[in-house]
Formats: sequence, C-alpha cells, structure tokens
Amino acid sequence: MTDVIRPDINIGLSPAEKNDLEKLIKEFSAGQNRDTSISPVEEIQKQLAAMKKLLARHGEMLMKFDSRMKAFYEIIRLTHEKTEIMNSRINTVIETIKE
Repeated sequence: MTDVIRPDINIGLSPAEKNDLEKLIKEFSAGQNRDTSISPVEEIQKQLAAMKKLLARHGEMLMKFDSRMKAFYEIIRLTHEKTEIMNSRINTVIETIKE
C-alpha cells in the first residue's frame, strides 16, 4: 500500500483520541502489509484446513441431532400406536354399551 498523506482529523476528538485513532489506522495498515507476505497457496490451504475442521464439527453435530431425532421419532410413533390402541378399546366399549 502507498502511504497517503492524511489530512488532520477534525471531528471533535481530543488530541489523545486523535493520536489513538491514528495509531489504530497505522497498525491496521501495517497488518494488511504483513498479510501480503503469505502466498495465495498457503492462504488457500489455511482456509481449506479451517473449512475441513468446521465441516467435521458440523458433521458431528448433525449425527448427534440425527440420533436424537430418531429417539424422538420412536417416542412419537409409540405414543401414536398407544393412542390408536386406546381409541380402539374405547370404540369397542362404546359399541358394547350401545348393543
């Protein structure tokens, strides 16, 4: 990056705040210059490694969620089956009483 002469910042900041702001801007600019020393291949490899870790973590989360959903589905299925049996028994009792 090229050093651009910045005009004085005049937005109602105290001199200490102006100095802090200038320091932050310089550190940020220096940080951007340091990052360009990393080759694009290394940067892509780092991104791929990070994505691989995230994918593995999300896969684990999905598997845990899937196992919990299977248990939940089984509970719902058994509850429905129980309800159907109870309804059948109640209908049988009602039919017996009607006769």
